[in-house]
Amino acid sequence: MEKLENMERIEALQTELGLYLSSIIPVPWEKICFYADAAPDTASEWFAFIEKETGVICTQELFWKRFESYAVEKTDAVCKLLDLTELLYNAYVERFGQEKAWRTMYYTLQSDGAVYIDLEYELPSGDMVERRNTVYRRFFNCERKKSPKGKYPATE
Repeated sequence: MEKLENMERIEALQTELGLYLSSIIPVPWEKICFYADAAPDTASEWFAFIEKETGVICTQELFWKRFESYAVEKTDAVCKLLDLTELLYNAYVERFGQEKAWRTMYYTLQSDGAVYIDLEYELPSGDMVERRNTVYRRFFNCERKKSPKGKYPATE
């Protein structure tokens, strides 16, 4: 019975991740992509999304510069996403064991509510910039583009 409860915890954490990601985006979006890598006592995260009105792919780096207002502070959002990543990773370790736990997670949330999760057991090759470019290509099937200028107006 414990194994089933652990799978329910994994599913609940995956749902919480999607709800949290969608709650911090201040404009209508088509797709949110979240990448995480984890190992014992370490984790990193990155997200991007496609803005519904403009079609702009807004990466995490651009996100904090692009909008006039946010539902949460940058530090709080990053800490929450890292916390969810670590909780998910640890839940997988608890359920499947360290040797079968994922190292990278590709999480995609569509505006229609569909969720796609792909787990892998190795980090993408290269340094951090090369890995982010690999992740970007995987999510969006294109090379990174130059960041657009300008901001959206304040949101309520």
